[in-house]
Amino acid sequence: MLSRQTRAQRIASLLIVAIALGSGCFAPSLPRDPQDLGGEHVSFRTSDGVLLRGHLYGRGSTGVILAHMYPADQSDWTDFARVLANHGYEALTFDFRGFTESEGESGTEYADRDLIAAYKFLRPRVSRIFIAGASLGAEAAILVAAHEQVAGIICISVPTSFGGLEVTKAITQVRAPILFVTSKDDPLVAGQPEILYRLTDAPKSFETYPGKAHGTAILFGPYGNELQNLMLRFMAANDAPVP
Repeated sequence: MLSRQTRAQRIASLLIVAIALGSGCFAPSLPRDPQDLGGEHVSFRTSDGVLLRGHLYGRGSTGVILAHMYPADQSDWTDFARVLANHGYEALTFDFRGFTESEGESGTEYADRDLIAAYKFLRPRVSRIFIAGASLGAEAAILVAAHEQVAGIICISVPTSFGGLEVTKAITQVRAPILFVTSKDDPLVAGQPEILYRLTDAPKSFETYPGKAHGTAILFGPYGNELQNLMLRFMAANDAPVP
C-alpha cells in the first residue's frame, strides 16, 4: 500500500495537472498499488447493471459509506475505514464505475447511481448509515441523502457542480445533519462549499483547514488526525436510532 506521503504527493500531482488543463478535477487516474486493501471483499450491481467492487471493514449497528473523489479511488479511504472499524462501525469503501476494481466505463455523472447501489447493499446489514464523501463523492452523498434516510453526511471539498452532477437544489432537500470540510485556499472549489453551507436547511457545521489540500488529500497532510477525529465526533454526536 502507498505511504501517506506518497499518496499525498500522488494526489497533489494529479490536481496540479488538472488545474493546468483548466478542467477542475478532470485529470487521468493513475493505477493504484496492486496490494490488497484488506477487509471483506464485496461486490454489488447498480440499477443499470454495472458491477462495483469494494471492501467492508468491521462490524456494528451503524454503517459508514466512504465515497472517493476524482481522480482517486477507494484506497484513499482505507486507513480511515480501519479507524472506523476499530471504533465499532461497519465501514464500506468502493470504487465508482470505471475505477480500479469496479467494472464499466468511467462516468462521473453516474456517481450518485453508484453510491445508491452501495447504500442498498449496506442498508440491510445495519440500523443506520452515514455517508462521507470527498469532492465528487461528496456531491453523490448529497444527491443520495436528499432522497434516502441517512444519519448524517460529511462533505469534504464539495463543489456545487462537477462531472455532470449539480447539487445546489438537492442540498436544500437534505434533512440529515451535514458536516462541511474544506481547505482555506483550495483552488478547485474556491468558495463553493460555503455556498452550499448557506443553502443548507438541515443541522450543519463547517470546518476550514489551512492550506490548499483538496478532498482526501487533507487526510494525508498535517491536519489528517484532526479531520479523522472531527469526523468521529460528528458521527458519535448523531449516531442515534431513528424513532
